[in-house]
Amino acid sequence: MTLTKRLLAASAMSLCLIGAAPPKPVFNAPTDIAAIKAVEGFLATELNIDKVITRYADDAVVLDIYAPGTFRGRKAIYDGFGPQLAKIRTLTSNTPEMTIATNGNFGCAAMQIAFETTLKDGTQFKMNIRQLDALKKINGEWKVIQQHISLPIDPRTMLAANAQPIQPRAVTWSAHPLSAPSASVEQSKREIRKFMDVGGASKGLDMLMGYYGPGDDMLVYDSFHPRAMIGKQEVRDYYASMMNSYKDIKLSMPEFAVDADGSFGVQIDTQNLTLTMNDGSKRNIALRQSDCMRRQNGKWYSFLEMISYPVDMTTGKGVMDGPGAAQ
Repeated sequence: MTLTKRLLAASAMSLCLIGAAPPKPVFNAPTDIAAIKAVEGFLATELNIDKVITRYADDAVVLDIYAPGTFRGRKAIYDGFGPQLAKIRTLTSNTPEMTIATNGNFGCAAMQIAFETTLKDGTQFKMNIRQLDALKKINGEWKVIQQHISLPIDPRTMLAANAQPIQPRAVTWSAHPLSAPSASVEQSKREIRKFMDVGGASKGLDMLMGYYGPGDDMLVYDSFHPRAMIGKQEVRDYYASMMNSYKDIKLSMPEFAVDADGSFGVQIDTQNLTLTMNDGSKRNIALRQSDCMRRQNGKWYSFLEMISYPVDMTTGKGVMDGPGAAQ
């Protein structure tokens, strides 16, 4: 090929690349699934904090079970988990429910994990937790960037249900769970922040439900629900009475972290809510929320979500009351 032909060919290729649509993400490639499962299996059994901390990104955010339980950055995570792990002699775990979604750049693992623990003082106990991890491939390695760990809460007693039986469920993915990237990283982050500012203060059930989906290949963990909710109808039925109980809502988020690539997004936050109930009374609530999200047809939707309340370690009760939202 002559120099002229090579130049023309290179120019044509450049034009094709410039005009080409972004590549469609590879959903749940087996190598990515295996790598994410390996990270989660390691974190569920390793007791050496110096090894555990290597699986977290430098700026990772963790919402732990017990109040206040917010760790931002590796030092805070090290200081938060280190004393907990140091008390344990032996630990075994089983994960009867794990839902993974990944596009090769970001990934999420929604899990229910059963632990059996023996402390160094001889105390033995069982604990079944819920966990939603967001991971990102950084320099070729999957790292946890957001982690939300919680216990279900009995709505009658407000006590954390440490050993509530796990009822495993599975998501059936649609034919096309993820679209190609359709926004820049910075635009994605701005859109997800707006998603939370507006959607987190939803007025009415229809408004709330517009943020889930868009199909039924979705899962939600809520503190007061005994198992994972799958599909929009289950979520709608569960939240209907709550969404009809108030006439106004205000929201502030003391903690908020987001990352995205234009196709897949993740966010984690703490929320202070002020609800004006239908009878005119006001109620202040503090909760935590994390979402794994997808951008389809120019709109973000949550398809894996956890909502929880931290637990008071002394009383074992969920800490629901909060200072209220900024007015």
